[in-house]
Amino acid sequence: MQRWLLMLLAIPALVLADNHGKHNADSKEALSEAYVMPVWVDAVTQVCPWKSEDAEGYIRLIRKQNEDGSHGLFVQWLRKGIAGAPTAAVSTLAVEPLEHDYLVRIEMPSPTLARDACRLKALAEDMMNERRYEFDLLLRGPGDMQVNVKRMLGGGV
Repeated sequence: MQRWLLMLLAIPALVLADNHGKHNADSKEALSEAYVMPVWVDAVTQVCPWKSEDAEGYIRLIRKQNEDGSHGLFVQWLRKGIAGAPTAAVSTLAVEPLEHDYLVRIEMPSPTLARDACRLKALAEDMMNERRYEFDLLLRGPGDMQVNVKRMLGGGV
């Protein structure tokens, strides 16, 4: 099932055009593309640029809502097209700990751009016992992701 979800994320319906600075007809087209996104997609945001020797693009985060109310995250590297070619997804990864180890609701991560990586941090709350966690994702080139999870200690006397 995981493979099916990753393939679904790579379909052109999810590759929204980069419409910064475009209006009217292009805006209507982007809006119509958004309507074909799966209902389990909860939020989508562009977070950081990336660049390699032969390509460049940006990183997009897709938060999904599971049937039980918990969240999952996908990280997607999109390559900018040149000479009229469309923007295309070159790599899509699920944040595995959210899929297998944690039943949490997570805020959309906030990005920090470093010299050679994009760092994303987000707080999450366990749906069963209200424990809080900090998710720290370190993203480099397409398909290169490290995930660290830190349990936040609750306050008390």
